[in-house]
Amino acid sequence: MTEAKQNQPIKLTNDNYYSHDTDFQYLSKSVFSMFEDCEASALAQLKDEWEPQPKQNNQPDPFIFGNFIHSYFQGKEAHQEFLSKKKVKKEVYKYGNPEKGFKKAYSKQGEAASIINKMKLNDRFSFYYKPQEPSNKEVIVTGKIDGYWWKGKIDSLNLEDGYFCDLKTTKDIHAVNWIKDGNYNVKTNFVEAYGYYMQMAIYQELIKQTFDKNCLPLMFVVSKQSVPEVANLVFDQRDPDINYLMSDAMDKVIQLQPHIWKVMMGEEKPEACGKCEYCRYSINNPDFILPTQIEV
Repeated sequence: MTEAKQNQPIKLTNDNYYSHDTDFQYLSKSVFSMFEDCEASALAQLKDEWEPQPKQNNQPDPFIFGNFIHSYFQGKEAHQEFLSKKKVKKEVYKYGNPEKGFKKAYSKQGEAASIINKMKLNDRFSFYYKPQEPSNKEVIVTGKIDGYWWKGKIDSLNLEDGYFCDLKTTKDIHAVNWIKDGNYNVKTNFVEAYGYYMQMAIYQELIKQTFDKNCLPLMFVVSKQSVPEVANLVFDQRDPDINYLMSDAMDKVIQLQPHIWKVMMGEEKPEACGKCEYCRYSINNPDFILPTQIEV
């Protein structure tokens, strides 16, 4: 166990939670997934040596778009604070100027408003997520998983009734997704493809360590289609399949986190996936390969 894992990391706040400084002290689901996709790209991003390129065709930034919706349901004060950030202004307003009005995706007729209005019609979302109660939103939780410090931010936490909520957007709730299982590609839905069983298992564990309370994970999902669809998901571990998928995801965390941590600490070299945006940028003199060796 390295010294970095043995010591208590710095205390997390809303101001430093997303900083790369705290990313080098706490693992998180988002950072873990980055390393699963491409270790070289993930490390370059954490070290501020690489930043993903802006989306083409004027598509909204997915991180800001998602947080636009999240902050709306945190309450007016949180939403206005979010909109006041320099990077957010540039993304959501025409010419980065609030006086010019919102860009199309964030306007009253835009995609974000369509999603927000759809969620307002979801009675179960209103009852469990409790948008009218900002005090239980974006709750920071921390803890150790098999000796490694982790952090999480809970969209909406209800300790009294023993559950927590996560709000997600996805392109299409029913779209086919593919994941690797050994040498084979396996068809699955977005929940497994995007690692949400892992995220719910991690959050459940961190809440238990932070508040000594075992909470039921709920997820409210809305699609980004022109006519959005909603799905209300409960990760009820009394169901054997859900219990297996969450347990298996946590086993994966325990298996992979030592290597990821060593890569982050410079003790092991990162492996490049060879296909992502960062690899296309950084790999300029590849070795000869046979045509049959091209990965798909």
